Amino acid sequence: MNVVILDDWEQCFAANPEIERLKQHFSVEVYHDKPTQDELLNRIEYAYIIIPIRERTLFSKEVLMHLKNIKLIAQTGAGLAHIDMDTANQLNIPVATTPGGSAAVVELIFGMMLAHARNLLLLDQEMKQGKWMESVGSGLENKTVGIIGLGKIGSGVAKIAKAFNMNVVAWGPRLTKERAHAQEVEYLELNQLLQISHFVILAVRLVPATKHLLKEEHFKEMRNDAFLINTSRGEVVDEEALVKALSEKWIGGAGLDVFSVEPLGPNHPLLQLQNVVLTPHIGWKTDNMFHKFLSTSVENILSFMIVGNPQRIVNIEVLKSKKPTV
Repeated sequence: MNVVILDDWEQCFAANPEIERLKQHFSVEVYHDKPTQDELLNRIEYAYIIIPIRERTLFSKEVLMHLKNIKLIAQTGAGLAHIDMDTANQLNIPVATTPGGSAAVVELIFGMMLAHARNLLLLDQEMKQGKWMESVGSGLENKTVGIIGLGKIGSGVAKIAKAFNMNVVAWGPRLTKERAHAQEVEYLELNQLLQISHFVILAVRLVPATKHLLKEEHFKEMRNDAFLINTSRGEVVDEEALVKALSEKWIGGAGLDVFSVEPLGPNHPLLQLQNVVLTPHIGWKTDNMFHKFLSTSVENILSFMIVGNPQRIVNIEVLKSKKPTV
């Protein structure tokens, strides 16, 4: 039986010792490039197990129906927006997940906050041009951070923000006052949060209810020195309205790791703005997270295929009574 690892663009999985655990039981094929659709289908047509790295490959109905031998899709991360789960269920294809990269994303959020507050990018550029600028930054202490979505990432932001002596408020589509108070966070309605927050952090999943959660009307409610950070998904924000808000200085700036269309086009208006910090969707990308994703995926595969004890299967109902073995 074979394991196919897709989209190892950084070649982190191929070099990881966890691969050797798989090779004790399976043949392993690792791909580092971005295949055409025909190349993709050819690579996975007879795969027994597929490890997709994050959401880089779209598992549409067409792709899933092309799989002739599939026993398990061992997804890395918790996101499943790229997999047609209705079709996976109809075809009895089990899908396992791993814990997401929340700790790494929280680190990036605070990196963006500090880069903005202390003018780090501008000062670095000026120093390299031989200039010694007099600059007064903005401290985080006593500032208000408004967190939209108090899940693992939002909760991680709240915890660290308190260590900076920041005021922490939160709102979420399903967040209750009780859940917020349990984390010693003040619950506010969305418009109240936007009006008082120096930093607004988007930490919600992209679902139909959160698409374009923040629109032009919301940017007009925010402080004119507010800094918006989005490490969630690009479509949580109305990107066109955000560009307008940044260009016309309705808000102070934005830190963006995600975009409506990725990669960002070379002529995108965000690239022309000076009040943004942009990163190419690297929130989860740390050495620790790559290792955690692969080691947990290997654990999921071995538990299911060798031990017969399924772990972290999100659609457990598709499993047959017969245990899979190699």
